[in-house]
Amino acid sequence: MRTCLLMLAFSVLCLFIGYYAYLFIMPSVKVINQSGQLLTRVEVSLPSNNLVFDNIAPKQTMRIHHSTEQADGDYAYRIRLSSGAYINGRCGNVTHDQYMKVLKLTINNDDQVSCIE
Repeated sequence: MRTCLLMLAFSVLCLFIGYYAYLFIMPSVKVINQSGQLLTRVEVSLPSNNLVFDNIAPKQTMRIHHSTEQADGDYAYRIRLSSGAYINGRCGNVTHDQYMKVLKLTINNDDQVSCIE
């Protein structure tokens, strides 16, 4: 019985470590809302897929991981504010098999977007 519990504990620990290693290694896009208003929809287009964030409240951050199977290109974003206004732009570079990359899109009080790779 004790051996079974030790094996179970070891298995759970390995799964825990594997999950967080996966999250650390996989590329992602993080949206940081410092605009003072609700971001009702944020769409980030990559060469091979699209990421969609819904309802990001002021001072809230959301993150989505994406596939490393990408064609070379850039990130394009379209942000809809609660006022009904849109912010569109491009930033950053995407390449095939790019690991551990985080693109941070920060929307500030002036509804300007800054990108940090």
